[in-house]
Amino acid sequence: MSRSQTRGERTEELLERLLEVAPGGVAHVGRDGRFRSVNAEALRLLGEDFDAVRESSFSGLLGDVVDEDGAPSEFPSRVFETGIPQGPVMGSIRRPDGEVAWLVARAEPLFDNDGGVESALLTFVDITARKRAEEDLRRSEQKWQGLAENLPDFVLMVDRDARILSINRTLPGLTETDIVGQSAMDFLEPSGREEYLRRFAEAVTTGQSVTFEMRARGEDGDWTWFETRVVPFDENGRVERLLVVARDMTEQRAMLASLAEKERLASVGMIAAGVAHEIMNPLTYVLANLEFISNERNLDPTRTQAALHAALEGARRMRQIVWDLRSLGRTGVEELFYVDARSVFETALRLAGPEVHRSANVVVEMGELPAVLASESRLCQVFVNLLVNAAQSIEKDREAFEGKKREIRISTKHDGKRFVGISVQDTGEGIEPALLKRIFEPFYTTKRTGTGLGLSISREIIERMNGRIEVESQRGVGTTFTVWLATMRAPSSVSLRAVAAAQELPED
Repeated sequence: MSRSQTRGERTEELLERLLEVAPGGVAHVGRDGRFRSVNAEALRLLGEDFDAVRESSFSGLLGDVVDEDGAPSEFPSRVFETGIPQGPVMGSIRRPDGEVAWLVARAEPLFDNDGGVESALLTFVDITARKRAEEDLRRSEQKWQGLAENLPDFVLMVDRDARILSINRTLPGLTETDIVGQSAMDFLEPSGREEYLRRFAEAVTTGQSVTFEMRARGEDGDWTWFETRVVPFDENGRVERLLVVARDMTEQRAMLASLAEKERLASVGMIAAGVAHEIMNPLTYVLANLEFISNERNLDPTRTQAALHAALEGARRMRQIVWDLRSLGRTGVEELFYVDARSVFETALRLAGPEVHRSANVVVEMGELPAVLASESRLCQVFVNLLVNAAQSIEKDREAFEGKKREIRISTKHDGKRFVGISVQDTGEGIEPALLKRIFEPFYTTKRTGTGLGLSISREIIERMNGRIEVESQRGVGTTFTVWLATMRAPSSVSLRAVAAAQELPED
């Protein structure tokens, strides 16, 4: 045996051993494309035994083959033509059982003693699982894209500077090109941009979702109220993108306005009997004094003057009652002005007085308060509702109050910043902790009668004034509602650039 033959045998033996230990599929093919040897992993990928495989060519088993750039590829014939390694290429194989396997393949030329390409060594890796995952992902993306495109909400992806990266649908008259790349601020009502900027910055800096209301261009081109949720995506400890979902609140706000109006009228109706009684008292002595004057034959100037003065005081009292009632019954736009919260509460107390005083003693401990931003009529409605609720809580179980103080205490407080609070504390039965979380839900009530809308609408009203309502309660002791109202408008000295810069600072 010649030395060259011995070396060839050793090469073949080495090649066979290499085929067996290789982690992926490995095949040795001749220039005719037929298999000379195949390792076990290759046979598994091909779904055949060696006897069946050696009668086939590798190119005949493959379906469409493409290069990395997606162009069609002649594999592995090109390696024999050029002598240059080929791949990676991607292709599919349909196994005898009908299952399709995907693989990535490479070809290395093997040269004979004359330098010609005598055969080729093929390696291939099974990527079937990856292709299936990619296909599942593509279908999922198509499904969610179709869902997003047909949602009634606007769904946007924005960067940390509020630039729009994508949007599920556009406004009439605009194309996606007109919107993508623009700042979301460009589509907001100018007066609401500062608040949006502040809440957006909050989501960027905290990494927590925020929900708020804003006005932006609607589908009819007018400024429309949207309930907006901003969801940040934390990527390696830094918020780079945020999902913004905006839902048109036009119908919801109209419904809430209608419900609030009905609740307001219900409040007026509830206190109407008491107001009528309050008017009857001064009206009685107005009429009595006027009748005295008209029937007096020998008019005594002193007595006449006293009777006129009493009639005048009675008329003024009736005028005050009517003014108070008009304050509660006033309708119109809910613009916010600086109002005297103490004066509004005193009006509410006079209106609810007949309903409240028959159930409890009212103790007023109201200190000096700065003016607050509010709608006077709506704020009066909230105070009336809280006072009546407190009285009804005390009235609910008279037997429980044997030997117990029946009292509603009114007090004020200041948070030292930009909010003042007015508290209504009762000595009623209190609220169970499990129920306390639900009292602001629409249509939820613990009363035998009632709509369950009073507290829900009250909170909605106060939140529109940039305030909040807090509640504390202890069963058998009583409940305290505190209405916090803003004394100034929200600060506007926030910028996304400043927030982004601040987020780069190292932690202490």
